[in-house]
Amino acid sequence: MSGAVSRGRTKPLEPLKPAQAAAADPEVHAWVAASAGTGKTQVLSARVLRLLLAGARPDAILCLTFTKLAAAEMQDRVMARLARWAGCDDAGLASDLAAIGAPTDAQTLSTARGLFAAVLEASAGLAIQTIHSFAQGLIASFPVEAGITPGFQTLDDRAAALLRRRVLTDALTDTSNPKFLADVAEIAIDGGETRLHAIMAALSRHGAALAELRVEGVEPLLRRALGLADGDGEAATLAAGIAALPLLKLQQFGQALGRQDGVNAQKLAGKLVAFMMAADKAKLWGDLWLMFYTADNKPRVLTGLVPAKLQKETPDWLPC
Repeated sequence: MSGAVSRGRTKPLEPLKPAQAAAADPEVHAWVAASAGTGKTQVLSARVLRLLLAGARPDAILCLTFTKLAAAEMQDRVMARLARWAGCDDAGLASDLAAIGAPTDAQTLSTARGLFAAVLEASAGLAIQTIHSFAQGLIASFPVEAGITPGFQTLDDRAAALLRRRVLTDALTDTSNPKFLADVAEIAIDGGETRLHAIMAALSRHGAALAELRVEGVEPLLRRALGLADGDGEAATLAAGIAALPLLKLQQFGQALGRQDGVNAQKLAGKLVAFMMAADKAKLWGDLWLMFYTADNKPRVLTGLVPAKLQKETPDWLPC
């Protein structure tokens, strides 16, 4: 039915350029490299048509693409062209054949008219598929040799999402691990359900590695990634972070703010002075943090932190 619909809408073929015609010749082994929109699909479709015209069995032709959309486009183009050939007049058919570099003699015209039915009647049809589906079929044919359980099924994006949702639901209904439930709640509150499922999708790609990872080994890995010494508690980590601050630079910034007339500048200067003079700076860490970050931990715009007058006097306070 789709072929009948496409037949009326299919336009006559535009003649291939010399290089395209050479690549479409089934007697030539060709490697084509071209940018998007330059006619690669046109050349590949023409090559398939030339192979069929030369007597190749439909099930002996294999076309592989990267995406399902490209495979569907290729299939539609070839079948729509064959449908047109089955019903157009001799002049139109000869014009199409000449456009792809095929002979236009009576025998070729007769062969072209019968290709649509031949492809439809072929047991396996015309194999135009993605590399992934081809590999899946190949592995399914030799599962033992590939080390795969016979009768396996692959997951598409939708099935994988449903499986992750089911796993998450099972995990959330299991109250035996309250710490895990608390972690999931923190992630969901911070980033929402979309963020939670994105993390699950990322973790699922490393299932084998995670299965081998002992729980007690996670914390040392995180500490090394964050540059924290093993055994450091929260207080020690905060003390180390404060010690690493450019304290002299903060003191100079506080003094510069103190020379400004604005109320906000004086307020910020007071916080900096208080932090610098405090014997226990960890107690005032929250005040210092909120000078540079919002309550939801987003960096503040520095142009709002540095008054316009100070920007003109000392542009170095702003990043380049």
